[in-house]
Amino acid sequence: MELYKLTNKNGCTQGNTQWGIGVTHELKATEKPRLCTKDVLHAYKNINLALLLNPNHANISNPKIWEAEGEIVVEDYGKVGCFKLTTTKELSCPDWYIDDKKRRRVQVQFAVLCAESVLHIYENQYPDDNRPRKAIEAAQNYLKKPSNAAAKAANAAAKAANAAAKAAKAAKAANAAYAANAAYAANAAAYEAAYEAAYAAKAANAVAYAAKAANVEIDFCALADQAVKMEDNN
Repeated sequence: MELYKLTNKNGCTQGNTQWGIGVTHELKATEKPRLCTKDVLHAYKNINLALLLNPNHANISNPKIWEAEGEIVVEDYGKVGCFKLTTTKELSCPDWYIDDKKRRRVQVQFAVLCAESVLHIYENQYPDDNRPRKAIEAAQNYLKKPSNAAAKAANAAAKAANAAAKAAKAAKAANAAYAANAAYAANAAAYEAAYEAAYAAKAANAVAYAAKAANVEIDFCALADQAVKMEDNN
C-alpha cells in the first residue's frame, strides 16, 4: 500500500534510522504490535495528515516527505505501523505547507473540522451548554478575518470550552469531555496560529479519544484533505 514517511533533512528518523530512495527496514513481527513503540515502523496513509499531525508526533522541523510501501499491521486515525517499510522516492512539500500563512490557516481549519466532527457527542449529553459550539464559531470567525481581536475572542472561547471539558470530565462523561477538548484545541489553534502548530494535531488527538469513547468513526485523512481544499478555494 502507498504510504508516506516523514524524516528530518538528513533522511533520518528517531534513533538515527536512515531512509532514502529504495531503502528498506524490517522488524521482527510481534503478535500485538502497538503504535508509538519500537514494535513497528511508522508512516501515514495521507500526506496532508502526516504534515498536520507532525507537530504532535515526531515534531520534525522542515521534514522531508517520502513515498513509501508497506503492509499495515496496526493503525490509528491515519497513522500506521508496518513490520517492513520501504521508502521509494522523495516528494515535494505541498504548496499549502511551504507558505507560512497558508500552513497556519490549514492547521486552524483542520482543528475546526476535527472539533465539528464530534461536537454532537458533547451536545447530545449537554444540550443546553453551547460553550464548545461557541468555541468552534470563534475559531471560524478567526479564519474568515484574522485579527488580534478575533484571536482574543478565540482565546476566551477556548477557555470556556476547556471549562466545559473539565466539567464533563468531573462528571465522568469521558466522551463529552474529549469532544469539548477538541473545541478547545480548535480555538487554541486559532489563538496561537502565529506561534504554535501543535494545537491542530492536539485537536485531532482529542477527537480520536472522543470518537473511540462514543464508538464513532472519523476519517481524519478526509478531514485533512478537506482543510487543504478549503484553503485552496479561499
